[in-house]
Amino acid sequence: MGASKIGSYPCEEIVVDIVVQKSEKIFGELDVPPSKLYTQFATALALLAEGKSTLKQPLRTKDTLAILRAVENMGATVKRTQEQLSIWGVGRSLRPTGNVIDVKNSATGIAMMTAIAALSPRVSVITGDAQLRARPMPHLLKVLNNMGLKAYSTKPDDSPPLVVLGGDVRGGRISVRGMNPSLIPALLIPCPYAKKKVEFLSCGDSLQLNLALDVMKAANVKVSVGKKLSIPNQPYRPFNLRVPSDLSAAAPFVVAAVLTDSKLKLNGTDLASDRGAVLLNILKKIDVKVEVSNKFVLVRGPQQPRGTKLDLSLTPELLPIVAVLAAMAKGRTTISGASEARTMKSDRISAIAHGLRKMGVKISERKDGLIVEGQAKIKGGEVDGCNDHAVVAALVTAGLFADDKTIVRNRAEALQTSYSRFISAFQELGAHVGYAE
Repeated sequence: MGASKIGSYPCEEIVVDIVVQKSEKIFGELDVPPSKLYTQFATALALLAEGKSTLKQPLRTKDTLAILRAVENMGATVKRTQEQLSIWGVGRSLRPTGNVIDVKNSATGIAMMTAIAALSPRVSVITGDAQLRARPMPHLLKVLNNMGLKAYSTKPDDSPPLVVLGGDVRGGRISVRGMNPSLIPALLIPCPYAKKKVEFLSCGDSLQLNLALDVMKAANVKVSVGKKLSIPNQPYRPFNLRVPSDLSAAAPFVVAAVLTDSKLKLNGTDLASDRGAVLLNILKKIDVKVEVSNKFVLVRGPQQPRGTKLDLSLTPELLPIVAVLAAMAKGRTTISGASEARTMKSDRISAIAHGLRKMGVKISERKDGLIVEGQAKIKGGEVDGCNDHAVVAALVTAGLFADDKTIVRNRAEALQTSYSRFISAFQELGAHVGYAE
């Protein structure tokens, strides 16, 4: 089979179940998708930077499109081309075109737009789809109100829709102890326009926070980092940025290549930094060898991973696909540090445990992870994707190793939120994956 080259994931419709057949190999090249959080955060900052900002190689998925439409609804002008977003921001002069902002399925989007709406002169309602409206957000609302924002849930369990009364951000010293690290970047967004300097306590260190600070620096806001985060009162300025690749988003392809007679080259930028570095460290710990440079990663298979202890506290979102790799490793793998995975688009710990158990894997849940017995003989059948792109992607990958046909049900189109060309990318690499007729 000749090598194939796959582009950077324009959106495609996924509206049916996914059918997977055993695949002996994948072969070719894959452009690693751009970072979703980087795309979302930079889009939000561009709204508050008065003038034209550009974002090259943005990720194009339902989640990133939702926040792009949200900033348009707040008064930004957006021009889209195949390779770039141009966003004309309005600074503090937000001009909402309506009262309701719909971020669809994006928890990051609802956090960012709720924080931004505090700077609006009008009352705003921030909502999402049915899945997002079922997710309580008490920590987010508590911290936002401690900052002086007036943000409230319309329901007793603190789930969306959220109502934000326009006005100002008070600022001051704010503790974010116990806050989901993925939501902390949203809290930073309105701070340069607060009445007094904002200082965040108990932030800890996270990949999401480091990413946010890099983008803020590019937008003329340099945050002082130490025992506390100190955010100066100075406006955002327009910026020109290229979105880095996110190697962790290609983890299912890496796992598929490792466990089959394959050769896969993953192309991108800054592949060995941040989340990519964490994925590479996971592979090293489980005894998988890959060739790494900053612009490509080369994976050859088959390899025999070895069970070990893995701490996923930096990337709990990777738990489903790491569980698939562990199921094929020699020996037992214990996954810990991933308690946040229970409160993502699904309870990912329970969802992947249920799916893999149905496929013949000996797997048990922990409060913060999983215990997986390796060298499983994967069997096909029908499994539940739980309307969660990470669970769907992991179960599709597991199906490549099953002797029988695997059908992934329950809104496999959830892949649209983060991984728009997941299925066609696998097909072009030679995997036997497709949509149910």
